Amino acid sequence: MAKRKHIIEFPAARGGYWYLFWLGKVRYNNKQRKIDFYFYNKMTLDENFINNIDYNNWVVKSLPISYLSEYGIGSVYDIMNEKPLTLPYDNSYQINIEDVFRMTKNEFPLNGNKFFIQNSEQIVDSSFKYLKVIGKNRFNDRRCLLISPYTILQYLFFYNDRLITKAFSADLLSGFRLNEMKTYNGDGIDLGKKIGEIYYDASKLTKQEAIILAPYLFLKNEKGIKFLRSIYSHVHEAFFNASKGEEAVYLNIFWEFKNYSLSVCGKALHTFDPNGKKVDYLLAYRITHFTLLDQHPYTVDKIKLFPFNARDSTKDRENHDPIDVIRPMIPSTEGLSLNLTRDTVNNGPAGEFINNEEFRNPFNIPVTIEKRNKQNEAYNVKHNSDDNEKDDVTREIENLAEFANSVRENIKNLIITIGNFEYFKKVIIILKEKYLSDSNFGVKEFQQNELMTPFQFVEINYLNRFMYFVEFGNGIIGVFNKETYAKIPTEDLSLFSSEFKDYENEIKNTSKVLWSYIRNHYSRDYIAKGIVIQLGAKHDRPRKNEGSITSKEELITKAASRTAEKLYETRIINNIL
Repeated sequence: MAKRKHIIEFPAARGGYWYLFWLGKVRYNNKQRKIDFYFYNKMTLDENFINNIDYNNWVVKSLPISYLSEYGIGSVYDIMNEKPLTLPYDNSYQINIEDVFRMTKNEFPLNGNKFFIQNSEQIVDSSFKYLKVIGKNRFNDRRCLLISPYTILQYLFFYNDRLITKAFSADLLSGFRLNEMKTYNGDGIDLGKKIGEIYYDASKLTKQEAIILAPYLFLKNEKGIKFLRSIYSHVHEAFFNASKGEEAVYLNIFWEFKNYSLSVCGKALHTFDPNGKKVDYLLAYRITHFTLLDQHPYTVDKIKLFPFNARDSTKDRENHDPIDVIRPMIPSTEGLSLNLTRDTVNNGPAGEFINNEEFRNPFNIPVTIEKRNKQNEAYNVKHNSDDNEKDDVTREIENLAEFANSVRENIKNLIITIGNFEYFKKVIIILKEKYLSDSNFGVKEFQQNELMTPFQFVEINYLNRFMYFVEFGNGIIGVFNKETYAKIPTEDLSLFSSEFKDYENEIKNTSKVLWSYIRNHYSRDYIAKGIVIQLGAKHDRPRKNEGSITSKEELITKAASRTAEKLYETRIINNIL
């Protein structure tokens, strides 16, 4: 199934495209960091900017920071197909930078150019810092290259939604034990090499994320660490120091690298100096090549990563009753390298135009993830070698801590059977009668023919804050809402239902649980749509040994009451109250 991501709504206009000509300030509103995206309406997809761009029709969209993984300066949004496009601009310039060029804070040279931004002096103010270097193309034409911090980051690792979010929330470095970094002389196959060793928090960083970030930690003079820290610190400081109201600030980064090769493509523009002389510039849309020229930019020759704090381990085994699970076999060493080509990367840098040249990662140092040292685990683990089940083999119970006791009880007791949809209806009845009777609450139960769905949807609202439950008939209630807790239109719920059905077909004849599968594999896609996929709620099943209760109906009601209470206390109160 083709999945759409990062969809944007635009006003009606003559052209069927919207051209992103600027990435503006970071804002913090509705408990979320967003960035101003500036779009012009565009008639056609060719590169003729003068004739097919309506410079009087432009809009500003304040969008979540995750949109940076797909939208860079120069991207074009296709209204009909609801997706971003990237044009293959021919303006490509290259430069070898031997010395340090820091981010400059001089007035942006393109202010005043009628083909840049109207009233640009108010939009690109003195707080915007950018890289300004002289490059040349293959015809030896020389131009001043203007490169936004966003463009640099989109090449390095802002092609990953999760890393973008972590960068703005100070979680890039907090995922590593920096104070425990080690370097030592290797032996065996590593004889003659200096090895760098660091532990990363597997609950904060995936393997891929740890591998992408690790080389920065071992760059000489801690320049990489300062660079990663700067992404967060500047924005955070500006917000922290804001005396009142909503604060907006341009992203700034610590950029004191030197001895590297840089190639960019973008849009050629010009201005005139005070003497009337024409000055040529290139506004960089994307970086097409970046590599460190220093033969030894690192303090080590090889990096070894050791995960800790994984979901399957704990330091206090004596406080847990081990639970039997079956896990895929984990190899002793998972050798992974940053000598990447485009074919080996899930997502290319935002706005990257795919051509025949090799995509080169600037950090060509070997990075491996080593098998964890023996840890005190909270499970009695049996391994199998079925790699296809790695992601979901233990996820049928979505929150192990929450449901461990009920699982053990279910094993010990005979369970009274009841249809899942019937049970869900009982839960909603109890919710309405016991917890949602206040007139400020509203409960809407969608009929299956209303949404053309085999699933059951329920909308809960409190003072115009909305959240949604969905029953699939498999014993786990899905929970979701808009990021702003706004109402979701019926047509969108119908679309989600269709998507959920497609996902159900994807896992057909497997042991995977639908809501776990959606949450683990498609949360990012829904975040792009402004939808938060929350942890599901498992049915608390009725059991025969409920004290003196013997009536089947009473047993069902008691179990449904427990589920209703759980939904109210852990989902409704925590979200819309």
